[in-house]
Amino acid sequence: MKYLQYFSAISLLLLLTACTKEAPDYQGTWKNTVENPKLENSLVIAKNGDHYFITNTLKDKETGKIEKKNPVPASVGENGFLEVNAGAGVVDFAIDEKTGNLVGSGSIYKKAK
Repeated sequence: MKYLQYFSAISLLLLLTACTKEAPDYQGTWKNTVENPKLENSLVIAKNGDHYFITNTLKDKETGKIEKKNPVPASVGENGFLEVNAGAGVVDFAIDEKTGNLVGSGSIYKKAK
């Protein structure tokens, strides 16, 4: 009976570790893929311990002036998505495994080099 419990516990641990997927690293600068003739929009995501800060930056293409919005805290949820509390609700961001793009808030962002 003890052997059955032992093997059951090992099987359960293996199953739990197999199901655990490490969240991607969201940090970096992500440029919006939507072309705007006047503005360049990008998100700067910085890691802060187990959490992140997201700063939305807008660059005026004509003047070169950059406007940075206040950093917004974000965290990785149980589903592995980067969750941002947008006041009215939570906005999820995820990295598309096929393209490597950051997808969320109705936009697609490509990692800057």
